[in-house]
Amino acid sequence: MDPNQENAMIILKAMVEGSRRRGNGDVIKRLTNLSFDEINSAVPCLEDMGLVQTSPGRKKLRYDFFNVTLAPAGYQYYHDHFGKIAVIE
Repeated sequence: MDPNQENAMIILKAMVEGSRRRGNGDVIKRLTNLSFDEINSAVPCLEDMGLVQTSPGRKKLRYDFFNVTLAPAGYQYYHDHFGKIAVIE
C-alpha cells in the first residue's frame, strides 16, 4: 500500500472512531496528526474509493477542500476491514 493510501486509511479510521461524520482539514489534522500535504494527498484516495465526499473550498489556503463527509460506504468499509460498527446513514 502506498503512503497516500495508508494515510487515507488513517483518516477514515480517525473520522469513524472519533464520531466525525464531517470535518474540515484542521479537524482531520487534529484527529490524525498528519501534515497538510499528507491530508491533501490522502483525501482524493478516499474520494476515488467512494468512501467520502468533499466540498470544494472557495480558495485554497492549506487544504484542497472545504469539508470531508463520510459516505455510507466509508462506514461499511470500516466495518468490513477494521472493526464492527453499525452502518450509519
